[in-house]
Amino acid sequence: MSDMRRCLERQDREIKERRGRRVEEKRVQQEEDEAIAIAVGLLEQSSQGHNHCSQVGRGPNVDRHKHSWDKNLLEDYFIPNYVYDDVKF
Repeated sequence: MSDMRRCLERQDREIKERRGRRVEEKRVQQEEDEAIAIAVGLLEQSSQGHNHCSQVGRGPNVDRHKHSWDKNLLEDYFIPNYVYDDVKF
């Protein structure tokens, strides 16, 4: 009977040890998750100051007529009635 008791006690110890390891692993995982969340928050906070997109309170975007740049280049330099002569070109 004492062998049975020792076996049961050993099983109880092993079960408690496994539970303790799981609790510790869960605690470590929670700490890592918190550290990651803090790091992501800091990165987002630091990148907010460098945002050059349209924002409330900023002036409107300047229309630079990019759609006509190639046409203007051809008209200014490469057609018979060009604007700039060989010296300026």
